[in-house]
Amino acid sequence: MMQQKLADSLNWTLLHVLIAIYEEGGISAAANRLNITQSAVSQNLKKLEEQLDSKLVIRNTKPLQLTPIGHYCIQVAQTIFTEITSIEAMKGSNSHLLEGEIKLLVVSRIHNPKYNDFLVYFKKKYPNITLDVTVKSSMDILNSLKQKTPAVGICLARHIPETLNQQLLFTQRYYLYCGYHHPLFSATDLSVDSLLKEDFIAFSSEDIGDVLSPITVFKETHDLIGRISAYTNNLDEAVRLIYTGYGIGALPDQFIAATHLESKLRRLPPKEGIADIPVYLFWHKQRALSPIEAKFIEEIVEFDISF
Repeated sequence: MMQQKLADSLNWTLLHVLIAIYEEGGISAAANRLNITQSAVSQNLKKLEEQLDSKLVIRNTKPLQLTPIGHYCIQVAQTIFTEITSIEAMKGSNSHLLEGEIKLLVVSRIHNPKYNDFLVYFKKKYPNITLDVTVKSSMDILNSLKQKTPAVGICLARHIPETLNQQLLFTQRYYLYCGYHHPLFSATDLSVDSLLKEDFIAFSSEDIGDVLSPITVFKETHDLIGRISAYTNNLDEAVRLIYTGYGIGALPDQFIAATHLESKLRRLPPKEGIADIPVYLFWHKQRALSPIEAKFIEEIVEFDISF
């Protein structure tokens, strides 16, 4: 009876607010996303905690942290959201008639909950469309697409090739991090000045003109002159090197929030992060799209997976 009472009385809007707080990393950013006041966000969070008789958010933590029941509520809320979007997917009465295979070239380690929601939506609406997903570097994806390869690409790009159409999907905010085995992990009163001579882990694509060059621009602008102790072209290896104390480095915040190492990495100043790196959808301007490729592009653009 208690479970039934909660199910009957719980307001979906409150769960939606919790999702926004979690995905945006705080009450202020959630208020901006939902176009309501910070006070309204705080009040909705308080109402949800009162209904559940549990604390969901650990106050005054940066980045924002959830309690164990808060994490569970997020999982439940995101499941509900996905099911709600599937209602829209079922409205396309002829969608089951589309079939075939889409070759999708994707850069590694994209983490975006809304992208996951889109894939759920697309699968339910077009159950007979098969995705052939290949993970490549952004440079390899762009080179493949420029050769009119029958594929759609999702990747980073500093300079947009003239032969390709592009659609901005979302941006990844990069922050500086240190790991559990680094001296800064337990240091107090950190500022950007504290980082001036620290060793860095760098991505190969941080060279000026490449996709992650805004990271290099930030370091040069703020006189972060420490030596590069390791290079890598792999996000997982960058996380490993930062965790093991080889140096500090820039990582996409959305990805770190989804890893088991979140508690073993510490976000460093500046608190606002260092760069926004866009993630694009690409396809060739002069290659005729198949009906299912055109539908994939149309649906992901309309779904809007931006943060």
